[in-house]
Amino acid sequence: MKIIDIRIKVPVRDDDSSSYPELPPEYARYGEVYGNGGASAATLEQLLAEKRAAGVGPSILQAEHEFGLPSQWNDRVYELLQAYPEEFVAGWGLVDPRRPMEAVAEIERCYHDLGLRGIIFEPGFLDISPIDARCYPVYATCSRLGIPIGLHTGINFSSHGPLRHERPFLFDQVACHFPDLMMVCHHGGWPWVHEMVAVAWKHRNVYLEFGAIAPKYIAEGSGGGWGDMPKFMDKVLHEKILFGTDWPMMRYDRVLEEVRLLGLRERSLEAYLGGNAERLLDRVMSREVAA
Repeated sequence: MKIIDIRIKVPVRDDDSSSYPELPPEYARYGEVYGNGGASAATLEQLLAEKRAAGVGPSILQAEHEFGLPSQWNDRVYELLQAYPEEFVAGWGLVDPRRPMEAVAEIERCYHDLGLRGIIFEPGFLDISPIDARCYPVYATCSRLGIPIGLHTGINFSSHGPLRHERPFLFDQVACHFPDLMMVCHHGGWPWVHEMVAVAWKHRNVYLEFGAIAPKYIAEGSGGGWGDMPKFMDKVLHEKILFGTDWPMMRYDRVLEEVRLLGLRERSLEAYLGGNAERLLDRVMSREVAA
């Protein structure tokens, strides 16, 4: 089956000789939860080796705001897209909607100058509600350009990011106001699983992605708190689910070994691992908007 990873965190370090960036203290919790030293410990060299060994095809490289400026992360995504076009079919940039005019200008730069074809921001980490008026210029710009917006939903492990900003019902309101906006809800909205299912089932342009979550905890009867999510993934949401790892938070050897535990039929599994992402990318990449 074709495998497209919709969410690869852009590596900060090229190889083991590269220096470690200084992360804000609140991000140390991620290294504790995942036991892998956090995202800054992984390297581009590791990513390429693991991706190739697992047979993962050209995928999506995403910026994520942990420190520094959004433009720096976006330039890093562009740099790796240019260096490894056979590994990354597209890149998604990052903006900070708390500065809406700067965010709109950065989206335009990402699209027209860097060739990026998606935008993300993380409401909880930025302590901003996704229905805050400052976010709406971001949604409107992405909708006009025909590119997806990726939004962190559900739990986060930062010491400063309120969970109230990441409840799925908030994203229902966004989808109601921007029905043509392609929205990818990262991490599947846990612990508000049925809210997230309802939002994705209701809106034709809302997709779910489960990066950084081991499939064995989503599997029915696992006790992971995901309830009937695998049944929804296999039936009413089978065209709305996207395979993502949030690499390096979840590694390919583990995810691909456990994915059969979800109990998806072959049709749904094929759609999950790559088919749905391919169709989404076709929609995005076939449209070009003039500067």
